[in-house]
Amino acid sequence: MLYEGRTEEQVKAACPKLYKDVFVVQKRRSSRTVARGAHMKHRFETKAQDRRIEKTRRALHSALISLMTKKDYREITTQEITDEANVGRSTFYTHFDDKDDLLLSGLQDLRNMLENERERTPGPSGKAYEGIIAFSRAMFVHAYAHREVYKTLVRSQAGGLVLQYFPAMLAGLIREKAGAEFRRKRREPTVPLDLFVHFIASAFVSVMSWWLDTDRPLPPDRIDSVFRALLLPTLASHLD
Repeated sequence: MLYEGRTEEQVKAACPKLYKDVFVVQKRRSSRTVARGAHMKHRFETKAQDRRIEKTRRALHSALISLMTKKDYREITTQEITDEANVGRSTFYTHFDDKDDLLLSGLQDLRNMLENERERTPGPSGKAYEGIIAFSRAMFVHAYAHREVYKTLVRSQAGGLVLQYFPAMLAGLIREKAGAEFRRKRREPTVPLDLFVHFIASAFVSVMSWWLDTDRPLPPDRIDSVFRALLLPTLASHLD
């Protein structure tokens, strides 16, 4: 080739166009390749780190629930949790302040799951207000799959924390959609938004508590249909 055996400066002086076509373009390509490689490496390392964090958090949650089936929540120590999860104490405190923080973070993870399911699950009739309770089926499915865990939580000293946070978490989910529907109607609501949200959240908690306490609970799809039959007329009367 014409530039074989020549230095970069010699090629630049003898043939500027060749220099541009060969050396400059190659440098740019090389630079982009290096940058792309560094970016992909960063993404890979970040995803790997996120997976490790998620794995650690799941292990700690599982350890806490496992211990709660064996002893009173008040007697469980951080050391017992980390031993059960095979995780160091320093790692525990990197993620959580204490066992209450660990317990409640599990409910935050539940909220995130319900939000995702709500966005993927349109109402059967296509009515916009059905989105207010679009979380219900996913919550019933989750509760049914983990019903023994739910019973353990409610019957333990931790139940106070759960029962305090759970309705508030549901109310937050309901308020997002209900507020949007109230604004969409552009008229004075017949009931205050706060009362509307409180009523729906309380109704759901009541139905789910009754359902889980029965000896032979209905399948999730069936209890969800019952809940919707009870609530949808109320939603329609205010928002249709």
